[in-house]
This record gives sequence, structure tokens and C-alpha cells, in this order.
Amino acid sequence: MNKIQEMIQLQQELNDRTNGDDWLSGVTKDDRDISWHRCIYMEACEAIDSFNWKHWKDINAEPDWPNAKVELVDIWHFVMSEAIRVEATEYAQQYDEIESKGNPDADQLIATLEKILSLSAEACVDKEKEPIRRVIDLYFEAIQLIGMGVSELYKRYVVKNQLNIFRQDHGYKEGTYVKYWDAVEDNIIAFNIMEEFPDLSPDQLYTKLEEEYQINHS
Repeated sequence: MNKIQEMIQLQQELNDRTNGDDWLSGVTKDDRDISWHRCIYMEACEAIDSFNWKHWKDINAEPDWPNAKVELVDIWHFVMSEAIRVEATEYAQQYDEIESKGNPDADQLIATLEKILSLSAEACVDKEKEPIRRVIDLYFEAIQLIGMGVSELYKRYVVKNQLNIFRQDHGYKEGTYVKYWDAVEDNIIAFNIMEEFPDLSPDQLYTKLEEEYQINHS
């Protein structure tokens, strides 16, 4: 199983767990409608917001590259979910061996994210359109433009996947989950664990998250 196949399998399991058995038909177990394309374009907006695009504010601010990477991983959750729904997962596997192009390019990355945003927004308006294959093409262009390849995407995805499962298991949907652990956001703690222990399996990472959570909330 290649890394993209493994990520798709993990996403399928996460969706089954959090949304119920009928999510492929477009509704959650709580009878809420699902729009993966809306999720994609909203996360694309958040990724763009990592950059100094405002002409009226903080005009000398540097790009927030770490946050942009986090947002791109979030986009990937939703791209995979839509690909699973419309049976387009095999199309994504052609990108399993892509590598970083080197130095990040903010302008080209923003332009690519805006193309993703446009396609997904249009799919929400016109239900007859299904642009997920083109979105997949643009997505892998985007991760190269930010300086990532599939190996780094895999590591970052596994971290966020396990964190999402951990959140659900600890009251995220009910509103009882504590996102800040000793004043540090859980995202940061999870990625710090990845940096310190880069060879952890998904299950081992979950165990580490449990240990950290108990230390800070005992």
C-alpha cells in the first residue's frame, strides 16, 4: 500500500467514525448535510489568509508558512473525502511519488489556491459539476509550491488524522474538549510530537497524545 492509499484508508475510517455509515450519501449520523467542496474552499481561504494579501494592513508582514502547511493538510482531508464519495481515489494515486520543488513560492501558491477555491465554490452552486480530479491536480501543485512532497504530506496528515480522532474521543463534538493544553494549542503539541518522534505509527502517536493530554488535564 502506497502513502496515498494509506491516507485514503485512514480518511475513510475517520469519516465512518465521525459521520456515520451514510456519509457517502451526503448526510451525517446527526442528519446534517455534508458539502466536501464547501469544506475545501473554506480551508483554501484559510490557507490564503496565511499570507500578507491585505493592501491596507500589516503590509510588511512575512508569510506564515507553518500555518499554510497546516491548512493545506486540512484541505487534503476534504479532497480525499470527496474523492472517496465519487470514486476518484485511484486518480490521486498517480501523485504518490511527487517531491518538493524546493523554495516556496507565495504568489504562485495563492494563485493555485484561488483556482481550487473557484472550482469547489462553483461545484457548490452547480451540483451537476464534479471537478474533484482537477482539484486533485491543483492540490498536488500547491503542496509542491509550498515546499512539500508526499512524504511530508503523509507525516503531517497522520498527525492531524490522529488528532482529529483524539478530539472526537474526548468530547470535541459535544463541546467539552479542551483545545489548549497548558496554554498551547493541540495542533502545535501534536506536530511537536511528530518532530520529536518521526517514526511513530498512527496508534503510537495517539498514545502519545493521550499521555500529553492527561499530564495537562489531570
